[in-house]
Amino acid sequence: MEKEKKKFGFLKFLLHIVAFILFIWLAGGAVNYGCNLMLRDYIESFDVVDYPEDRLVPEIGEEGHYTITTDRDLKIMHITDVHVGGGMFSFKRDKKTIYEVITMLQKEKPDLVILGGDNTYPLFTPGYNGGWTFNNKMVAKTVIDIFEHEQVYFSTVFGNHDTEAIDYYSRQDIGDLYMSEDYKYSIFREEYTDPDADTVPSVSNQFILVKNSAGEITKVILLIDSNAYIDTTPISSAKMLYDTIHPAQIEWARSEIENLSLKQGLPEGEYLKCITFMHIPVGEYRTAYEELFTDVMGEEGKPVAFEQKDDPKDTVFVSGYWDEDKIYFGGISNTDIAPEDQDLFFEVMAEEMGSVEAIFCGHDHVNNGVVYYKGVMLAYGYSVDNIAYGNEISNVGSQRGATVITVSPDGTFSEVHKNAYKDYGCETDKFVPVDPDGIFTPGLYRTYE
Repeated sequence: MEKEKKKFGFLKFLLHIVAFILFIWLAGGAVNYGCNLMLRDYIESFDVVDYPEDRLVPEIGEEGHYTITTDRDLKIMHITDVHVGGGMFSFKRDKKTIYEVITMLQKEKPDLVILGGDNTYPLFTPGYNGGWTFNNKMVAKTVIDIFEHEQVYFSTVFGNHDTEAIDYYSRQDIGDLYMSEDYKYSIFREEYTDPDADTVPSVSNQFILVKNSAGEITKVILLIDSNAYIDTTPISSAKMLYDTIHPAQIEWARSEIENLSLKQGLPEGEYLKCITFMHIPVGEYRTAYEELFTDVMGEEGKPVAFEQKDDPKDTVFVSGYWDEDKIYFGGISNTDIAPEDQDLFFEVMAEEMGSVEAIFCGHDHVNNGVVYYKGVMLAYGYSVDNIAYGNEISNVGSQRGATVITVSPDGTFSEVHKNAYKDYGCETDKFVPVDPDGIFTPGLYRTYE
């Protein structure tokens, strides 16, 4: 009888523990949902971007892709690593992020925004500084509301944090959300996926065409999913074991460029020029960096200083700086493979075909270097992150902003980084004191001179 009492008491204790955890989970979910409702109310408090009546409107063209028809310059705004946490522990900094993004939109009035991935950051607070919510769909809705309310046309590639292993919703679920008929200004389309992939299936693969009034394609915009981690286990996420662009994606992109080029009447072997957006940089970003700098390693195996190299062979420095401890390219954990050999995207699309003439990525929040590598522009965008690198990053303004890419009627393009504070006039004391010139890790600041 005594044993049965102890057994019953232990089970009762376990039930209380389970009930307490369930209560905390439900209560936390309710609070986080309320936080997102308040964030959406905050979005609604802003005026809508003041576009002219003759603004450009993307429409599905005869090739089956969203198409923008214009005889004037097309202004594309690349905004990356927005990192909305969407929880009770990130609420204030999420508001700061929303304020910065909307201020930039209102000042720039872009024809199209391409989000560079990691739009959301639904992760733990301890160790990751997240909002402590795993409802990534709820948070994604809040991010989408920014652009829907501001009436800005946009599409996106996904990053590793948009769909973590611990999140409630899959990459496909989030893709379906962005394609919802409820949204008027999202032009995201899942034009290719590889459901048989060994890792997370690619979802954010899309072509957007730019045409003139004569029907000629003047520029191709390629959004390609750089995927997430090498498998779907939380350990791969914790160890930052980043995936690469899958061979099937590269074959899809190659085939579509070939078809579009033939329909355009180009001779066999000549291809339309495209600019590409992805989240995680391809390994060529690291190779180009190594042509410019040698890292001086410390005792913990991390760089503590750098030395500049002279006369790089394939790399031409354009602008910006590198402030990360390394370049976290796709396949970085495959240490027995050279960075540039991790996948064949650059080799096929840029070198072999000569189609890709620029790549814009995010992921490394405090890198914004721009180079030409083998004649192809490799550009980091400014990030908007206010939480993922710790609360202190919200006090540093040098990395925060957007990249504006202007495509001319003749198909040429230019890019410029614009700072949220210096160029767009975001207030430096609205939420936390921000130093517009502050460097996140001054000891690692590297620029090529």
